[in-house]
Amino acid sequence: VTDMGGAVVSIPQDNGPIADLWYAHNEITVMLGGAGRIAVSAESPTESPWLFRFFPALLKARTGIRPDTASAEDLLARHIALVFVSSRAKAEELRRAGLPALSAEYATQADLLRSLDMTAQALGTDEATRTAALYHQRMAETLTLLHTRLASLPEQNRPRVLHIARLEPLQVDGGNTLVDAWITAAGGRNAATVSGNHRPVSAEQILAWNPDIVIVDASAGAVPATSPLMALPALQTGRWWRNPRGIFAWDRYGCEDLLQLYWAATRLHPELFADIDIRSVTLTFYQTFFHVNLTDDEMTRILSGNPPAPDNARERKEKSH
Repeated sequence: VTDMGGAVVSIPQDNGPIADLWYAHNEITVMLGGAGRIAVSAESPTESPWLFRFFPALLKARTGIRPDTASAEDLLARHIALVFVSSRAKAEELRRAGLPALSAEYATQADLLRSLDMTAQALGTDEATRTAALYHQRMAETLTLLHTRLASLPEQNRPRVLHIARLEPLQVDGGNTLVDAWITAAGGRNAATVSGNHRPVSAEQILAWNPDIVIVDASAGAVPATSPLMALPALQTGRWWRNPRGIFAWDRYGCEDLLQLYWAATRLHPELFADIDIRSVTLTFYQTFFHVNLTDDEMTRILSGNPPAPDNARERKEKSH
């Protein structure tokens, strides 16, 4: 398998245990049918409660293992047959220790699809291959739909959108990111004039940018009433939203990026996408790619960026992974 860093890696064909050490990539492994093989995960029930709610088998894994501190010795002792990491350097380090490690990192939608294909090849199952192909198809259909409807929209009618990654400390997402890609694809313009993810910024700078719309990452929480940002016209007029968060954050680097495109488009241009029901789109996506049938309450919580209800009692009939 050729990884995202260009390294050619031999993967054992024994369907052995997986260590998925990149947060965003865990749901890709799960979507492609590999949940039952994950023995070590960067994710944790606290940080991604929906992932563990829908795929409780992951509770048996060693969770919360940070990719920068993962021990090669520990992974070897656990007989890990496949490792996914988010950087070329970490992959090379683990390969030198004798582990079949793949760099899965990506920063664009095109590379997300490349990483998806790489993962399907590494998993080596017909299910993974079929699911990856279907995801390709749905992503192409989605981008074509958005492009077609927004093609004649004048630049001045594309709102300037600021995506806040964190409130404490204050961080935003700028250009050359997947965030910038979905803002643009959904008919907006990134109000942040910086480049990269999680860029530190002052409240004064945000006030100077004066975005038309503000979208806040679900994990950032609510903007405090005492924040200088409350002076923004976008916040005063209700032109701000908390981003949905499901199995992973829709607005960041997981495969729910496909849902983010629909959500952002319907938020930025409701008149152009009035026929699209985000609840219906979400329900179909989860059924198709995760074999999960969302309840109305779960749907509402995910779209609001909230965790599952405290009550863990949940009856569902779904395909076992």
